[in-house]
Amino acid sequence: MAIKDHTLDKKIVEAATAEFLEHGFQDASLRRIAQRANITTGALYTRYKNKDALFCSIIEDALSEMNKEFEPMRQIYMEAQHSGNVDKIIEVIQQEEKIYLDIIFKYYTQCVLLFCRSDGSSIQSKWNEFIEYKARETIQYLNQIAKKEVDSEGVELLLSEQFHCYYWILQKGMSKEKTISCLKTVEAFHEAGWRDLFQRIL
Repeated sequence: MAIKDHTLDKKIVEAATAEFLEHGFQDASLRRIAQRANITTGALYTRYKNKDALFCSIIEDALSEMNKEFEPMRQIYMEAQHSGNVDKIIEVIQQEEKIYLDIIFKYYTQCVLLFCRSDGSSIQSKWNEFIEYKARETIQYLNQIAKKEVDSEGVELLLSEQFHCYYWILQKGMSKEKTISCLKTVEAFHEAGWRDLFQRIL
């Protein structure tokens, strides 16, 4: 049985990352990736079933980190819910936003691919589903503490604006220091939006 040459894996990932960053998922070419890595397309297909599988493998670490970091947030949100304290709930929302930011700068290139270069990939579809899931989960969470009808569209708008901020940051190629500075203004708007929503439903 042939032994897999793992020295090629790093070359393929580097070549594919450069190709996806330059062309995006849809316009990226496995032929060009193979050329960049100085291997045959056959060698590429022995490791990755198709372009989508290769793209997904590159950003796998960032997605795994998100899952790991956000799992404990459920309990934290529940504790804030039981407290009935609006300030506490907003603190948890801000804590979650900070987690996103930390992951973005820990896995910067992978997050550029995820947010800005994934159109047409299965990851992009799953990411859109994740955002929709977050909106449903947030609305369900708010319904459990609300005394009045929750403005579902308003919640979805607040969340979509939050994720659009990350897209904008990555598109601009901003440093973490510059991002933190810019987001202070945005966070003030987000906090005002959440406070207004809580005032209307509690």
